Amino acid sequence: ERERERERKMQAVRAGIRALRSSSTSRSFNGNSPVISTTARGGLIAGARVFSQSVAFSPSTSLEKAEVTTRVIDLLKSIPFVDPSKVSPNADFKDDLQLDMLDNVEVMMAVEEEFAVDIPDSEANKIPTTAHLIDYIANHPQAK
Repeated sequence: ERERERERKMQAVRAGIRALRSSSTSRSFNGNSPVISTTARGGLIAGARVFSQSVAFSPSTSLEKAEVTTRVIDLLKSIPFVDPSKVSPNADFKDDLQLDMLDNVEVMMAVEEEFAVDIPDSEANKIPTTAHLIDYIANHPQAK
């Protein structure tokens, strides 16, 4: 019962953040150049790529794990509420990075933007560490 309530709250938070982002930020894909993205807390995530919702994604081969690792680590270090000195390939989001539920949602959304993927809430809830996130993205067929 508590888990179901937590899941409902997380879905509501994600929906709220998406609504805020779509109404207050311009979404455009500009090729290889990174774009600065705003978080729901008003901070900036430097280097997060922002993709248009109208971009069509075709299935592709998985990204190399080394590339995914570098990009995930760099992205996490660029998020204002994450202590860059605590980011590692094996960091636990809750215990090591001190991320609460809202922080975790913002991180997942930044990762979705960076890699042009959608991470369903049911999957995001199963990603407690940087290593799990790296594996998820490295194995995602549409990650770019």
